Amino acid sequence: MNAGELAIVGDRVILRDRGGVVLDAPLARVLEEMRRAGDRQPSCLVLPGGARRWLERRDLTAVAIELPPQARMVRWLADGSRLRYGQRAAYERYFLSFPYVELLLVFRGGTLTGYQQLYYRTASIEQGEDLLLPNLYNVAEGYGQLCWLCLVNMRDVTRLSWPAKINAVVEHVFGAAFNQSSEVHEGNSYWGAMRDLDPRLASPEAWQKATRENPRFALDVAWRPANTTVTAELLAMLDHIEAPVRVETAADLSNILTRAAGRGGRT
Repeated sequence: MNAGELAIVGDRVILRDRGGVVLDAPLARVLEEMRRAGDRQPSCLVLPGGARRWLERRDLTAVAIELPPQARMVRWLADGSRLRYGQRAAYERYFLSFPYVELLLVFRGGTLTGYQQLYYRTASIEQGEDLLLPNLYNVAEGYGQLCWLCLVNMRDVTRLSWPAKINAVVEHVFGAAFNQSSEVHEGNSYWGAMRDLDPRLASPEAWQKATRENPRFALDVAWRPANTTVTAELLAMLDHIEAPVRVETAADLSNILTRAAGRGGRT
């Protein structure tokens, strides 16, 4: 395409050449495209198993891992434990039903960044992106995240392949132990917040009893909406770490053009 004249007319961006208008687009859409111009589609040709959304921004990778509904054997803090968390705390094993579990993770250079969340859904992401609040220990509101997932004792995954990284996180979440670490350090957890949601979830014993009767009952629970979506959370997590260039108004665009002209362009 030959060089032409770019103009902002009201709420439209118009590109003209000698033959007339070549392109005419809403300013808001152009600004959003510019703001997200640093985001890329996956650089890997085949996504790891369970990956449903994948965004890249510079050296950051944000991924949504979906775990299908199933009953899992997990370690859960015992009621009589003298310690509230840690390896020396007392734990019991319970067989518990889970709906779809959505793990939202951001890596930098292949390393976990601390931006990591866990949500529920009752249907696959392919049928919608609205998220539901979980009912777990070790998931809390904190660090600018609605459902921050504690992975403090997670082993280093930097050198692992992408499938191995994802498997390591999943294994840690369900293979470590659910305890009151978040109550102590973050001051809250979704286990405490959701105890009155459903009688079948009032205690790990009740949860296990309901699971024995119907291993998929968690899909029928009226989980509370998180009022956010998978993509919205992944973008927000990326923005917390490395915000895109602010391009929200015509003035922002003008500032970008001015800076560009000062780097060797012509006015």
